[in-house]
Amino acid sequence: MRSWMITRPGTLEQTSSEDDILPQDCARVRAARVAVSPSDTAAFTGKSGKYPVVPGRIAMGLVSESNDMTLKIGQRVMLSPYRHTEKGTLVKGVDCDGYFSDFVTCPLSEIYVMPEGVSDESVVFVEDVALAVAVLEKLDIAKTQYLLLNGCSVLNCVIAQLAIYYQAIPVMADRRREMLELAEDMGVYYTVNPDEEDVFEKIKEITSGAMCDCMAADADFFPDASALFPCLKTGGKAAFCGIGGATCSAYAPISDIVSKRLEVYGVNSGDGELETAINMIATEIVKVDGLFGNLEEFSDAPAVLEKAASAQAGMKTIVRF
Repeated sequence: MRSWMITRPGTLEQTSSEDDILPQDCARVRAARVAVSPSDTAAFTGKSGKYPVVPGRIAMGLVSESNDMTLKIGQRVMLSPYRHTEKGTLVKGVDCDGYFSDFVTCPLSEIYVMPEGVSDESVVFVEDVALAVAVLEKLDIAKTQYLLLNGCSVLNCVIAQLAIYYQAIPVMADRRREMLELAEDMGVYYTVNPDEEDVFEKIKEITSGAMCDCMAADADFFPDASALFPCLKTGGKAAFCGIGGATCSAYAPISDIVSKRLEVYGVNSGDGELETAINMIATEIVKVDGLFGNLEEFSDAPAVLEKAASAQAGMKTIVRF
């Protein structure tokens, strides 16, 4: 087995080991695709994380060995970002080793068989969809409500699609025209660029003066979300969501939160929503084809992580084996 391990900030070293005897209630999977997540780049750049650790919080691959008759050799599977223990839930690539390995041994509870028709690349977006589901459940989004999205990131593009599915109305705010065009291609009717127009006045126009019911801000991609709080109506809700790559801080508009009686949440996990997310990708409720760039090579992992750390939000880096 060959793995890439972050031994200290900025250093990714390759290790190798012999495969152990396969434990009971486990399967061995040959990795085929692994996503580079914000928590991976945060660990690589020294912004967060513990060392040493194998990065890669979600992956897909092919079953190569199994002690369970329901898993067939060669079957396409997703490997969960989460591991449940008696001490709580661990996150792969953060609290325990992740999937930057050519072969991975996992408990059967962390392995999900993929439906036919779901592309290999789409599989590694399952956690993003699961997190988006958790965010909208926390916001309790309702039909015809306006949802302001701060930053055209992978997560917010997924949230926007789900909002449309739930018959809510997403409004995407971003300073990058090309990313707003991507959001429009995904069905987002209302977009706003703070460099080109007054956001408050634009939201007031879009909502006929009612302002937005909810806001979702991707905490792994953090333009000035505080500036958007005035765009929420009294009694509105805001969710700061992400999977652990953010290390920045921002001014908190306490006066807006208090005077408007806003409810503010933090959401950092899609645990419990993975099967729902798989179904949403399989039935094309959420489409992720436009949210990843070129496939990178496992052998180039150090350069890939360095490149991903500076990549624009809105595109997911995927490594193939």
